Amino acid sequence: MVTGAGQGLGYDIARHLMQAGADVLVFELDGDRGEEAARTLCEDVPGRTALAFAGDVSDEDDVRAGFDLATQAFGVPRIVVNNALYNLLSPIVRLPVDEWQRVFDVVARGTFLGTRELGRRFMENDLSGGAVVNISTLNYSVATTGLAAYCSSKAAVSQFTKAAALEYAPLGVRVNAIAPGLIDTPLARRFFGGQPEVGQAFVDLTPMARIGTTEDMSKVVVFLASDAAGWMTGATLNVDGGMHLMGVPDNWQLMKGPLGLDDPTPDEWRQPA
Repeated sequence: MVTGAGQGLGYDIARHLMQAGADVLVFELDGDRGEEAARTLCEDVPGRTALAFAGDVSDEDDVRAGFDLATQAFGVPRIVVNNALYNLLSPIVRLPVDEWQRVFDVVARGTFLGTRELGRRFMENDLSGGAVVNISTLNYSVATTGLAAYCSSKAAVSQFTKAAALEYAPLGVRVNAIAPGLIDTPLARRFFGGQPEVGQAFVDLTPMARIGTTEDMSKVVVFLASDAAGWMTGATLNVDGGMHLMGVPDNWQLMKGPLGLDDPTPDEWRQPA
């Protein structure tokens, strides 16, 4: 099961897992996008199967139903990739509570629910031998302005990865995470605001001097899901071209202009007299 697999990184992770021999449930909030992704994945990787499920990773019933569909089609999932993402650029003083919560619902709660359901299924069916791969970010350890909810939720993902690794080791389930730097995805391109200098600012802080690709990430996810990583659990691997060695740009100062945003003022939240 790969969450948020209708496009971008999730789609490419699903494709690489299928190329490695897996059948995949595409768990996607947008049902039409998920169906199209499953169709093209089956075309791209003959001999393997991708099925779509429309659901919200932060909804317990949806997560359970997704596992039910995967189990009916393939058997109990042995690999779960918690990839679904929601994010926004905002200073803390302007950030609405519901937007803060939505980031945490998708990123942290969604990771928890997917991981919890896998553990429950393994215990119910007396299974052993599986893997959870969580998608964190370099911002779990390197903060920036404008992304307080994102940084905090991804830090929660990496710390949850450690706790889950401890609890799931007796089940024979390894739990690891990757921490990407900037990668070329539809969401990243939206944050660029169509301005090449935004991407270049990240490249300037990347020793390997380029923006990452979904393939860079997907190969590491497949590794962590495979027997090749059989002695690894509880780790968050930086997959960032070395950016963690140099830091990250100031996201708010860099992106507010291209996105048509401006600095907050007290008039935005001050109550009328």
